[in-house]
Amino acid sequence: MATASVSDREVGALLTDLPSAHGLHAVRPAVATPGLGARLHAWKRRFSDPAKRARRAARVIRHIRFVYFANVDDDSLFGEYHHQLVTAEVLLDRVLAARASGMKAVHPVLQSDAEDRLFVPPPRGSFHQVTPEYIRWYGRNGVRRAIPMVREELAIELMGEFAYSYSDALDIARNDSGALARVDQTWLLSRAKAPITCRPLHATEFRQLAHAIEAAYNVPHGNSTVVHANVEIARRAAATLGAVMDEYVKTPFHTPELAQAFSDFHCAHLQRIAQASRSSAILPIPITGVLGWFSAKRARIYAEVQARLAAR
Repeated sequence: MATASVSDREVGALLTDLPSAHGLHAVRPAVATPGLGARLHAWKRRFSDPAKRARRAARVIRHIRFVYFANVDDDSLFGEYHHQLVTAEVLLDRVLAARASGMKAVHPVLQSDAEDRLFVPPPRGSFHQVTPEYIRWYGRNGVRRAIPMVREELAIELMGEFAYSYSDALDIARNDSGALARVDQTWLLSRAKAPITCRPLHATEFRQLAHAIEAAYNVPHGNSTVVHANVEIARRAAATLGAVMDEYVKTPFHTPELAQAFSDFHCAHLQRIAQASRSSAILPIPITGVLGWFSAKRARIYAEVQARLAAR
């Protein structure tokens, strides 16, 4: 199930007619609406072609733009406000570009220090004895690993080294080392390889984006056109952020209007994912066999739990 495509149309609707201080968008000429079969065929073709999907994502991304005050000194209050607008635009562009590329666009748990622990190895001389962190980075022959062990691998290594049970070894790997879960470390490695324009956000950048959107909503007093436009754009940006996150996240906004927009669209998005999971439950056992069936069942249960968390 491609959950990234569940709310693409809703995100596009949020961003295609954003308010502007530069006049109304050009009205498109009316054309005959194609039939359901033709639209379904075109939809499948568009989403199965990576090049077309990337071009479509680029068209959406270009609409994420706030309105700036004219003739403003960079040292003024408006200059700081403009800095927050740029931050929100750049980070939002990265979220949508990462999502369009098929990556998990936002990791709401991994902080920036987890990335440091993955890519900055500690010097071997800093260890006075064999510890879980040493085993994570260095083999039995003392040679540093190219990529540190993930948490599951480290737990197995601790079982062989100290005769722990797997649950105890996993707790030690989690609490006494910087080892990451396999899925988290894989995500960070993929993030590092992605171009900066479509690099997904970790939790630190996610909070920075939320702060920038909130700052964009609190427009300094000035041109009323700019004020009304940016308030609405910020509200839609918060809604967009909620509609692209595939796991439940508590709203990062303190402003009631932004928090409500995020929560409403986030809950609706998770409900659609859960509904898509329930629909796939009527399909026969996949060609991957029983293991594939159990994997799909686990994904359905996870989607249901996320939807219920958002609906509380």
